[in-house]
Amino acid sequence: MVHPVWQLTRGGNVLVGASTVIVGALMVKTSFAQVELVLVTLHAICVGTFMAAWNAFNDVQDHDTDALNHPDRPIPSGALTLMQAKAVGRATFLLSIISLLGAMTVAALYSDYLVSWLPSIGIWFVAFLLMFHYEMIIPASFMLKHKGLSGNIAISLLVGIVIVFGAAAVNGVLTPLVWIVALVAMLVNAAREIVKDIEDEVGDADRETLPKKIGPQRARAIAQLLVLAALLPLVAPYARGLLPMGLLITQTPAMFVMVSVKPHLYRGEDHAAQRTLRLAMLLGLGGFLASVLITV
Repeated sequence: MVHPVWQLTRGGNVLVGASTVIVGALMVKTSFAQVELVLVTLHAICVGTFMAAWNAFNDVQDHDTDALNHPDRPIPSGALTLMQAKAVGRATFLLSIISLLGAMTVAALYSDYLVSWLPSIGIWFVAFLLMFHYEMIIPASFMLKHKGLSGNIAISLLVGIVIVFGAAAVNGVLTPLVWIVALVAMLVNAAREIVKDIEDEVGDADRETLPKKIGPQRARAIAQLLVLAALLPLVAPYARGLLPMGLLITQTPAMFVMVSVKPHLYRGEDHAAQRTLRLAMLLGLGGFLASVLITV
């Protein structure tokens, strides 16, 4: 049986997010010095705990709508109280800050490129602002969660900058391949977020989502356009010589899965579509990673 805290924080997604940091670092270099390995590990922990905190706060904010859309979630099911969920969110957020400060300390004491490492702090604060303006329902917040497409983009930006955060751990924030990989992840995830909003449309009474504004069919069409747009940066590193053209074959599974989402969208199979898009994103990252490791 899945522990309610693991379910609350979406432990599987947390592990994927932490692993994505490592992928970002590997887009820069495939062998790490001991200090770099420590920095990458601390960055991965920082992202994993940050995601856990965001997921916990998300469930706290959504506990009313989850009672309709996802009654098996820990709060509506009674597995965790609101107070317990908030405590988990605060604890994991604190761990994220501690990990970031730990990485800064290691970089200052044992690394020769502290100044080049500093973008990690900026990226973390960008992620924090995205979380604040997405989740918080207070006058100081933009409340992006309730503003349709802008909220979908905010979540997707977070997915993309995780890859850049990993690259920053090894002084590679300016590496072109890193930003291209981040763009692919962002576009596919934006499509997935739109489809998830279609799936939850009935229960999202307090949110002005894109499907509510333009209708589910048009929202599905925009999701499909985003998937098609993601194919361009997926191929670009191979076409532009950043990676060997012959290794484009490593992206064949991702391209096949991305194309296969169209029938699901056409038939209104939104749950299947969003799961397919998640698989496509993971396969795309895996393809880039395989290409980099083979090239070495």
